[in-house]
Amino acid sequence: MKVAITGHSRGLGKELYSRFDSAVGISRDTCNIDNTQKITTLIKDSEVFINNAHSNFKQTELLWSIFNEWKDCNKTIVNIISRSKYPNISKGYMYSASKASLSHLSNNLRFISDKKCRIIDINPGLLESDLPSLSYKEVADIIEYVIKLPFHIEVGELSIWNTVPYSEVSSLKDLKK
Repeated sequence: MKVAITGHSRGLGKELYSRFDSAVGISRDTCNIDNTQKITTLIKDSEVFINNAHSNFKQTELLWSIFNEWKDCNKTIVNIISRSKYPNISKGYMYSASKASLSHLSNNLRFISDKKCRIIDINPGLLESDLPSLSYKEVADIIEYVIKLPFHIEVGELSIWNTVPYSEVSSLKDLKK
């Protein structure tokens, strides 16, 4: 399976990139995420695209570009969104708004287009933190599993985080400040 991924040089992207033999990594060195047309061209032969790198609202624009190329294909788009897309969760207002934008477009494409491709949204909570969190490996295990499901199974949206209530995690964040 040929997998293309943005932001593959660290964190969750690096963990995912290491799992696929024929992975295509798209980083700042090879192609800036702002160049959606170049990325769309670079990944055209891939079967899976993991929309991981975040830069303002560029993930949303990249989803739109890739979707327009892949909507009639049996390919898979995986958007790495965030738990912060939910209202009243994060004080990173623009980050939250950009992730909500990506989620909103993804839902519109999934529910009201005539697509043939799969679109999967992953909404992780806090990752690799000294606060209650999940590891990159744990989240990558889940993403790899979902990608490898039979193509007729589409996991539209999956939210995953540590079982500690977010209010407690938020309080712990405040204490660290």
